[in-house]
Amino acid sequence: MIQLQQHINLAPYTTYKIGGPARWFARVESEEDVAEAVRWAHRKRVPYFVLGGGSNILVSDSGYNGLVILIRDMRYEIRDMTLRASAGVHMQDLVADTTERGLAGLEWAGGLPGTLGGAIRGNAGAFGGEIKNTLKSVRAFTREGNFRDFSPNECDFSYRTSIFKEQSGYVVFSATLALKEGNAQELKACAAEHIAWRRTKHPMEHGNCGSVFTSRYVADLPAGFFEKYPDAQRAVREDQLATAWLIDKAHLKNMRVGDAEVSDKHPNFLVNHGSARAEDVAMLACIVKSRILQQFGIQLEEEVQYLGF
Repeated sequence: MIQLQQHINLAPYTTYKIGGPARWFARVESEEDVAEAVRWAHRKRVPYFVLGGGSNILVSDSGYNGLVILIRDMRYEIRDMTLRASAGVHMQDLVADTTERGLAGLEWAGGLPGTLGGAIRGNAGAFGGEIKNTLKSVRAFTREGNFRDFSPNECDFSYRTSIFKEQSGYVVFSATLALKEGNAQELKACAAEHIAWRRTKHPMEHGNCGSVFTSRYVADLPAGFFEKYPDAQRAVREDQLATAWLIDKAHLKNMRVGDAEVSDKHPNFLVNHGSARAEDVAMLACIVKSRILQQFGIQLEEEVQYLGF
């Protein structure tokens, strides 16, 4: 039986270190726990939210008037080239173990924060890789009130999203991933290079949620954009323009609202200098969006999820 707690401060459970309390809070470690927690929420007619590693989320200063479900099952096993893992496993544990064994498929995720469940929900990706590319199946609690396995096609993956993010009610609990044979030394070196790059390029010394805004597809940019801004071509990767280039070009680095700041190291990170409120970050994000729309005619979209707003 799950143990429900009340008024648990969520800030320590997020990479931003920002946010008020959850009205109810439950740690779950099994499918039975998940089902019990969700069914309790339905009976009480309260909303619920599944929390993983706490990245890619901004919790309101007033908290969340619902049930936060924290998945604490961190079990996984690797047999041959198949990885079966619970949603609560941290991505860095999986990267370290698979590369050590010479199994390819997750080395792109070196330094990626958060858990497997969160990576699946947001179709996490970096350095040309995406979590969807290694998935064989995802096991999730459905809106109909039962567990079932989803094929990659049924997950409806696209850029930084999935059916589990776009439609409420799902709880990702575990997944099966197909890995490939590789060279352990090369894979470990690749992951280490990505980790080093993140430490150099990302403001890891401050609280942050990762990239706040999604990249923009080149096909969606205003007509004549590259004629007006030819230097933007260097910020294009895989048919997408890095939002950091836009924010930098608009001279928004170091802009602050309270203790929240547009990072000088990576302007698509809005960092917490120690005592920023969620309201500060949200206001700063709003200003950035307004300036980018005004200067470039481009409507930015948040990658970060707002909880309790």
